Amino acid sequence: MDAGTRPRPLDVMPGRKEIRPPQVVKFHPRVDDDLLTGFDGEHQPGELRGFFAITIAVSLLAWDVAFALGAYHTVFYYRLLEIFVLSAVLLLGALALRRHLSVHPWMLAILALPVIWLAWRLIVPVGGRWARTYRVIDICLIALIMVTLPVTLWAVARILAPDYFALSTLRLRLVSVAIVVVVGIAGFLTGQFNNHVVTCQDFVVAGDDQPGNCRVRPTTSPRP
Repeated sequence: MDAGTRPRPLDVMPGRKEIRPPQVVKFHPRVDDDLLTGFDGEHQPGELRGFFAITIAVSLLAWDVAFALGAYHTVFYYRLLEIFVLSAVLLLGALALRRHLSVHPWMLAILALPVIWLAWRLIVPVGGRWARTYRVIDICLIALIMVTLPVTLWAVARILAPDYFALSTLRLRLVSVAIVVVVGIAGFLTGQFNNHVVTCQDFVVAGDDQPGNCRVRPTTSPRP
């Protein structure tokens, strides 16, 4: 063997098959599924994850409220209490941190409406002496709460969902709102025509009151 001749490695010597490392299979961006990967791919902006997270959360709430309005034509009491909690936290926080915050008086008045409503019910119990007067005042307070609710929800969204307002384009924000509106309309129609979707027994099993137009499940008569 010549001094300048070096032996070939074992994997490439004559009579032997070349050993190659296994190839790593990479998904092509057009083949990979962004929903299954949670938008982790480099070809997708991370803001899409925030877009879907916010839209799903708000759509679930919109569906629940809209379905109740369609089926029962009212806002459930626990939703009003949830609005009270949101408003009370913002109101008490703004007052406690007034030296560090700048909050308009009209915003404090809006946040105080659910607090006034709950205080009214605690002071004047339901079904008191002046039932008609009580009902008028109660309806007026609830109407004011519902009218000013978008302002409260806007403040909550700015604090809890900053990713929505950080979306790079107006189109993404409008698409998110449009999806929530469509889901809300679908929830209202499903509640309004619940007799096409569920039965009275379904409401009973869920522990809910039966709407006036629910469909009674047909029973099969025993054979003679």
